[in-house]
Amino acid sequence: MRKVFFAVVLISSLLTTGCFFQQKEYSDTRFLMDTLIKITAYGENQEPLEAATTKAFKALQAVADVTDPYESHLEDDLYALNQKAGQGSVKVNPLLLNILTKTEAFHHKQINLALGKVIEVWQAHGKDKTVPTKEEIQTALSTAKPGAFTINEIDGTVTLAPKASLDLGAVAKGYGVETAALELKKHPEVEAALVNGGGNIKVIGTKKDGKPWRIGIQNPRDSKKLLGTLALTDNIAVATSGDYQRYYEVNGVRYHHIIDPVTGFPARGTISATAITTSAYVADYYSTLLFVLPVDEAMKLVENTKDLEAVIEDDQGKVYVSSGLKDKFTLAK
Repeated sequence: MRKVFFAVVLISSLLTTGCFFQQKEYSDTRFLMDTLIKITAYGENQEPLEAATTKAFKALQAVADVTDPYESHLEDDLYALNQKAGQGSVKVNPLLLNILTKTEAFHHKQINLALGKVIEVWQAHGKDKTVPTKEEIQTALSTAKPGAFTINEIDGTVTLAPKASLDLGAVAKGYGVETAALELKKHPEVEAALVNGGGNIKVIGTKKDGKPWRIGIQNPRDSKKLLGTLALTDNIAVATSGDYQRYYEVNGVRYHHIIDPVTGFPARGTISATAITTSAYVADYYSTLLFVLPVDEAMKLVENTKDLEAVIEDDQGKVYVSSGLKDKFTLAK
């Protein structure tokens, strides 16, 4: 369930405005985790800003390497783990163990990290723009049943069932953005910063004029327009999952990359789900979960979850906004 950058979340009225004329700016953009990731840091001196940004990218690269299911980077990364499915307990990188443990602790069955084989089927068909048969999907889904993998935190090991394959696309990018943000916070020279990982955004610090940061959510059916604008304060993260980020069409039907773990086919009913909370990792997780859930269940979950807000658009064009965003979200006209 990777989320690829196609101007998923647009940014407007950022730190480059006049209220930051007394601060210096350092910005760096790199291609990581199948997307463009941009870090912009602000402070009084250029050199420490550059040093902090470089360290933040280094931390993000570590997450990218350990969560890549398609290429080997380390002897204990996700790729190595998937290659050892059915071979008993496998010692994994502590960073990978942490991501798996934290994600499983949410206990939402609609987020299934063992959908690797299902995703492989869709990627193969996507190249030719064909649709998998139900039999193909069911075969792949059989490797993602409950118990497909178990975690032993004490031993630092993970055990995959035969043919099982993990994919962390639902959380890896957000985890990486949050890791980069935490690194930036270690440097007092960084007075404010924004990490934008292909639609997974983390805001750090407060604008000099006291006004909120303004983040635009893309209109899912028109990349040149906004669905609306969010007004955010310090230490807030935003993540959007949409059916327009990576997809192909067959006979007028859109087949996107966000998979319903029950059917094995792309989730239907929602075309855009934006989660707002304090952690980029948690926002990434919930944006996927809210997209997969029926809209009424998604909004009920948001209203009952502390420090979580959301903006969701269904496939009929109706926009749902959680109660906590009453004075923070402006719907585009």
